[in-house]
Amino acid sequence: MIEEDIIGIGWSFPPKRKSAESGPIMATQNALIRQSVYILMHTLFGERALHSTFGSRLGDFNFDSVDPFVLAEMKEEIANALMLNEPRVELQDVQFDSTEVYDGILKISLHYTILETNTSSNMVFPYYLN
Repeated sequence: MIEEDIIGIGWSFPPKRKSAESGPIMATQNALIRQSVYILMHTLFGERALHSTFGSRLGDFNFDSVDPFVLAEMKEEIANALMLNEPRVELQDVQFDSTEVYDGILKISLHYTILETNTSSNMVFPYYLN
């Protein structure tokens, strides 16, 4: 059984086509899960009318100061969002890089395990504070 059979295949994000005749470019394996997590973290609760519980509350932290209490709340929010909306992964760790915080960027590193294949993966995405 190949990994695509286990994890699945889906449209890449953002949707693109190679040519007018071909169908959409497809994403597989880690890329599919990485795109799903990216979309989840950048979607606000209630933003999707038919799936109002999809998303996270990360947008609520836009104008908060970057202190240990806020970072702990963000870590909890990320863990809850992944647990509720992305059953294919198990979150191992969340780390924050605040070296560019005065430029309005907080880098968030997610370390997770893909359950079906038992492979570890990580992703870093910038969180813009303003």
